[in-house]
Amino acid sequence: MKKLVTIFAAFGLFAAVVQAQNLQLGPNSVDVKKVEVEVQKTPQFQAGGVNNKNIPNPRDWLEVEVEFEVDARAPDNAVVGELLFRYYIGFKDQSGNGRTITGDVKHKNVMIGEETYSAVYVSPDTLGEITGEYSNFQSSDVAAVGVEIFYNGVLVGGYSSLSGTKAKFWEATGTGPGILSKHETPFALLWIDRYADVDKN
Repeated sequence: MKKLVTIFAAFGLFAAVVQAQNLQLGPNSVDVKKVEVEVQKTPQFQAGGVNNKNIPNPRDWLEVEVEFEVDARAPDNAVVGELLFRYYIGFKDQSGNGRTITGDVKHKNVMIGEETYSAVYVSPDTLGEITGEYSNFQSSDVAAVGVEIFYNGVLVGGYSSLSGTKAKFWEATGTGPGILSKHETPFALLWIDRYADVDKN
C-alpha cells in the first residue's frame, strides 16, 4: 500500500512539473521584489590535512542579489523549468566614462508563487581593472544595476535602478563580460538553499 501511495505521489508531482513546463508566461510574470548591492570579502574556509595560512587582507567582491517571485496559475508544487537572468552592472571607469558589464545566469526548476533569490558577483580583479579600486571597493562605486528575465526567449520581468530614458543604460554604454554566476566563485558552497538552482551547462 505504501509503495502504491508513493507511486501516485510521484505521478502527481510529475504531472505538476509537466503542466508548469507548458505555461506561457507573459510580460511581468516575474516580479522583482528587491535588489541588494553589497561588497563581500573573499570567504575563508578550513580544510583538514593542510596547514592553515593567515590571509591578512581578504579581497572585495561585488554581490548583486535579486529577490523575485513567479506569478502564474499553476498546480501545487509546480515549477518553471528554466528562467534566464541577464544582469547588467554599470560603473564609471577610471577615465570617468560609463562602462557596463553583463552576464547570464540560467535558473532551473523555479517554484511558482514562492519568494526566490538569484545572485551574481564581480571579481576583485575586474572591479580593480574598471574602477582602479583594487582594495576598499565600495558599493557606491556602482552607477547602475539592471536585470532582464527571459522565459523561452520572451521577456517576462526585469528591473533597472535608473528610470525614464536611462532605464536601459546598457544600450547607451554597450556591454562587455565580467559578471559571474555564484557557482563560478568562492561563494559557491555558501547559502545553497537560499538561491534558485542553476543550470551549470
